[in-house]
Amino acid sequence: MRNSGLPRESQVTANLSAFGVASASACPQLTNARLVREHMQIHDTMVEDSVEVLWLQGKTWFVDIRTGFDQNPRHGWAFAGQIEWAEPKVTFHHLLDTGGDTGSDCGSFVFTDFGCFEVGDVTRGDLVLPFEEKWLRVAESPSTRAFIAETDGQLAAVKIQQTKCTAFVSKLGAAIYVDKEGVLELERVFTTHEEDAGECGTNSLLDDFASARWQLAETT
Repeated sequence: MRNSGLPRESQVTANLSAFGVASASACPQLTNARLVREHMQIHDTMVEDSVEVLWLQGKTWFVDIRTGFDQNPRHGWAFAGQIEWAEPKVTFHHLLDTGGDTGSDCGSFVFTDFGCFEVGDVTRGDLVLPFEEKWLRVAESPSTRAFIAETDGQLAAVKIQQTKCTAFVSKLGAAIYVDKEGVLELERVFTTHEEDAGECGTNSLLDDFASARWQLAETT
């Protein structure tokens, strides 16, 4: 898929005192990484086998986009924000979340030659269960730029731009673009109102990303 309305670049610097996390800090092993998830286990049971996960990490800003729930590539969940590193734990501050939860989650990391393992606890109903995610580092960008967009004084969207991949997250959905021979092509997209709005909802989301007034939050 291609999208003719490519996102505009911005030289405007964001006011992070209004939108950022004061305690945000970088994890050197994750900076400028593009990671995909190989598997997730909850209580030693494999889950979400059909779900594709992309994690783009800058210095502190990140996006995490997950698609393919219920075997449907248009069913997704995404969140974006900043990390806080206190070895061996990374806290992910969800400043935007398509599920509506703008809290935080925390995992302990073990770094390897291929990427890393993340372990922690997840709540399922009344139970707190151990989980493990295996992350593969598929690429390392020489630099990463993070942008934010605001609406009426509220954080509206986050964009992470790396050499070969750019990803967007808002409350209404997410999109991933990849660079193919110098052409930015849409690889995956979902909206939170896909069933109601169909293709119109997707086009509206992409138009929002393309026309947003992006402000530079961070360069790594």
